[in-house]
Amino acid sequence: MSKRVDETISDELGVSREYLSPIITHLFLVIGILFFNWEVGEIVLLYLIEIAVIHVLFVTVALFAAQPIEGHDGDKWQREPTPIRLIPFFPPVYDRNVGIFLKYMPFGFVYILPFMHAVVQLTNQSIPSLISPTVGLAILAICITQISRVWQQFLADQAYQNRSPAEAIKVGLWPIHELLVIVLFVFVPVTFVLVTAAFAVDGIESQTIVLLAYVIPIGVARGWLQNGGLTVTLPYER
Repeated sequence: MSKRVDETISDELGVSREYLSPIITHLFLVIGILFFNWEVGEIVLLYLIEIAVIHVLFVTVALFAAQPIEGHDGDKWQREPTPIRLIPFFPPVYDRNVGIFLKYMPFGFVYILPFMHAVVQLTNQSIPSLISPTVGLAILAICITQISRVWQQFLADQAYQNRSPAEAIKVGLWPIHELLVIVLFVFVPVTFVLVTAAFAVDGIESQTIVLLAYVIPIGVARGWLQNGGLTVTLPYER
C-alpha cells in the first residue's frame, strides 16, 4: 500500500494510519468467520503471525537507524556510528545497533512461541495444516501492510538517518505488550461471560457467535490501545 493510498484510506475512515493495521487484520478475521468458516485455530494463528511479522520487521530495521539512543549510557552511543553496507541498495547496518538487535529479537519469540504451541495443542493440528488458501491470502495481506509501515516510517527518503534504534524496537515490542494486555483484560473476561451465558441458556451452539464475541471486543480494545492506552518503555527510560 503506497503512502498516498494509505493516507487517502486513513482520511476517508477518519482514523490515524496506525489504526489501519488492526483494522485490516480484524476485517479479514470477520470476513473469514462469516464467509469462510474459519475456526479458533485460524483466528489465533493470524493474530500471532501479525505480531511475529511486526516484531521481526521493526526489530530488524533498528539495525539501520543512524541516530543514538537518547538517555542510554555507554560510550558507543556518544561516538559516531560505523556504517557497514552488507547488501547493495540496502541501508547500511550500524555496528552499535547489533547488540540491541540481538537482545530484543529473541525476546519476542519467548512470548510468541508458547502461544503458537497452545494453538497446536488446542486444535490438534500442525501450523501448516491451518493455513488454507484464504488464510494464506490474509497472511500475505498482513505482510504487505507491515512492510509498507516499515518502508514509510523508517526507509522511505532515508528516514532511518533521523531515527534511533529505540524507536524501531518500541514498535516491534508494542504488539507483544498488547497481546498480554488483551489476554488478561479482554480474553479472560469474555471467556467468563460466555461460560456464564452458556450455563444460563444451556449452551451456545453457534461457533460464529462465539468467535465474533472474541474478535469484536479485541478489535475495540486494540483501537483503544493504539490511541494511547498502552505505552512501551525500554529499561533505560525507567
